[in-house]
Amino acid sequence: MKQVNTIGVDLAKNVIQISIVSPSNKELSNKTIKRINFAEFLAKQPQSIIAFEACSTAHYWARKAKSTGHKVMLIPAKAVAPFRQGHKTDASDALAVAEAASRPNIKQAPLKSTEQQALQSIQRSREHLIQDRTAISNHMRGILLEFGCFITKGLFHIRQRVPEILEDGENELPDMYRTTLQCMYRRLQGLDKDIELLDNQIGQLIKASDCKKLISLEGVGPIGAILMYASLGNGKAFSNGRNFSAYLGLAPKQYSSGGKTYIIGISKPELGIKNK
Repeated sequence: MKQVNTIGVDLAKNVIQISIVSPSNKELSNKTIKRINFAEFLAKQPQSIIAFEACSTAHYWARKAKSTGHKVMLIPAKAVAPFRQGHKTDASDALAVAEAASRPNIKQAPLKSTEQQALQSIQRSREHLIQDRTAISNHMRGILLEFGCFITKGLFHIRQRVPEILEDGENELPDMYRTTLQCMYRRLQGLDKDIELLDNQIGQLIKASDCKKLISLEGVGPIGAILMYASLGNGKAFSNGRNFSAYLGLAPKQYSSGGKTYIIGISKPELGIKNK
């Protein structure tokens, strides 16, 4: 690509800060525009390098910028921070993004397609429902303990014991609370149905997408395949398997100095899968 301007973008919900830097690394402007005007701004700009800090809405705007003919870069926040000068402001953040984009070996985050983000969103919604179900089951178990009704840990025991407790008229559960307990139990049953619905949807989506190749790997199930595909995509963003492992957080951290190497341990993997 011929020498073009680099535009560093600091995204926010309502306003977007834009720093335009020339090929000679001179900042030409640093201004704030409203979010609703950003798409028009991208369309009017000559072919440029548009750099975003990898954060909320970054993939959406990166796809918009790419569709208007710009070269797009998504840079992790950790890689942008060293280039920030002075106080942390929107203007200094936008300039730091542009500065980071001009470095030849800067680490970039892979751009997700709408399909990848949709699959990731389904999994995250499922995870949210599972967390809600766990919270409700713990809530019922804790309250019933106050009335001498003990339930063993596990959703199976909750599903079995709550109807028995409601039918038992001789226990110490107050009548005024029984209606509320029934309401909470119905909510738990509703979450069970919603989670089952998402599980079936995930299974169907895997059959219709490239995820079916991942599920053939040993130890990879439907949820793991969805998460891997949402992170990996077509794999072009990673030069080898080690790079992908490091991106997921599976590679060990290294802290080396003076010829001495220290391996600290792996970071928390992004592919953490919660069981039912």
